Amino acid sequence: MTAILRWLVADWPLRLLGLGIAVMLWVFVHGDQTTQLTLSVPLEFRNPPRTLRLGRRTPATVEVRLEARRELIPQLLPRSVRAVVDLARKVSGRHAEIALTPESILRPDGVTVLEISPATLALDFEGN
Repeated sequence: MTAILRWLVADWPLRLLGLGIAVMLWVFVHGDQTTQLTLSVPLEFRNPPRTLRLGRRTPATVEVRLEARRELIPQLLPRSVRAVVDLARKVSGRHAEIALTPESILRPDGVTVLEISPATLALDFEGN
């Protein structure tokens, strides 16, 4: 029994250094568990003007680059992420330039919006 104990405490500073290096390596490898992906998500318009309707050249989707923890990636389907544009108080006349921001993107918790393309929508309206 004493031989095993002597073997365990021999060179303890070196063993402690090795353990510290192993822990730092594990943290480095497993610490960054996020990934990025780009989705084409549907564009949803809310509160359109009553007398106008969106023109024919209105985009149906936008490209969104997202970052999330790896375990959230299976939840990121195009139906769980969508761009919402509230047209109330943003439309005057037959043309509107609307900036898309990360707040415009509905997404699950823990998902960060990195980029939206196009970042600005040029919308034309038809009607009275």
